[in-house]
Amino acid sequence: MNDNTTLQQGIDQFRKRNGKYFSDKKYSEEGEEFIRCHDVAHVVFGCDTTIYGEGVVKIWTTFGTTLSFWEVTRGYKEVSAFTLFKMYSVQHVLRNLLSYLWVIPKVIVRAKRMRKPWPFLAYQPFLDTPIAEIRDEFNIQVLS
Repeated sequence: MNDNTTLQQGIDQFRKRNGKYFSDKKYSEEGEEFIRCHDVAHVVFGCDTTIYGEGVVKIWTTFGTTLSFWEVTRGYKEVSAFTLFKMYSVQHVLRNLLSYLWVIPKVIVRAKRMRKPWPFLAYQPFLDTPIAEIRDEFNIQVLS
């Protein structure tokens, strides 16, 4: 994404690129909202949909958004996110497992350095804002 890509454009690109991972499963209203906000978090925090990226976005969501730990846990439970990892091969899981050991503290530190938490459920006012501006405003330092 270039520096002028708006959040809405980023979301659209994310959904187009990752459409094969989207489930036809129907969730509760709360679950559907959580999934939408989770996708936005992928874009804002620069996380892909590998098992590594999914793990990293969970850490960012827990420590860098307006949700409490229990709200994050309930949200992921509501959408059965922890069972989604079954779609990854054992090799994929093992390849990414060691990466988590160093990245978890790194993401927590970056989340704590944010100027303010990302408004997980109230992202709509930022839809027309370039992602680069959002990251600058919140001091979000994505992992490279």
